[in-house]
Amino acid sequence: METLKRYRLWAIVVSCCMIVLGAAMILRPDISALAVCYLTGALCIAMGVCEIARYFSIGVIGILFRFDLIVGILSTLAGVLLLAHPTGALTVLPIILGFYIIIDSVFSIQAVELRRFGLGSWGLNLLLGIVGAVLGVLMILDPFDGAAALMIYMGVSLLLAGVESIYTVICLSRAFKSDAHQRVIDAVWHEV
Repeated sequence: METLKRYRLWAIVVSCCMIVLGAAMILRPDISALAVCYLTGALCIAMGVCEIARYFSIGVIGILFRFDLIVGILSTLAGVLLLAHPTGALTVLPIILGFYIIIDSVFSIQAVELRRFGLGSWGLNLLLGIVGAVLGVLMILDPFDGAAALMIYMGVSLLLAGVESIYTVICLSRAFKSDAHQRVIDAVWHEV
């Protein structure tokens, strides 16, 4: 349970970083795209390392985080690429962020399984996941012409992804504090 609390804290910290970066991009779209590239690279590495560490140490409840290893590896690799080649990465930054936001949103939509634990808050989690996935797809399609508009859009997407992640952590924490997840029914398979 202590590891769950530690990773919940890390998830909230990284999500808050996403929110701050998103807000900065919305409020100051004229900031250097290169700075955004470096910040996004660092954020991807931090999230990747957190996902990988959680995968290897979460234990029995790992079923809820079964794709963390691949997401962690991909996030870390994307972050390294963004930091190693920031000028070249600027052309693919919206695509990288778009895929990341889509993957994150799909996992939030997957958290709809919280309804099995009797939590009524899964509907908002589903809605945030769907909106995030749509914004991620739009980011990949890149319908924006101006750099400032793209920065604002990326900021909104990061802000929403951060809020979505914090909300998911809160919902999962509530699920594990309740006793509903401990009411597992054992079944034995008999061939007829």
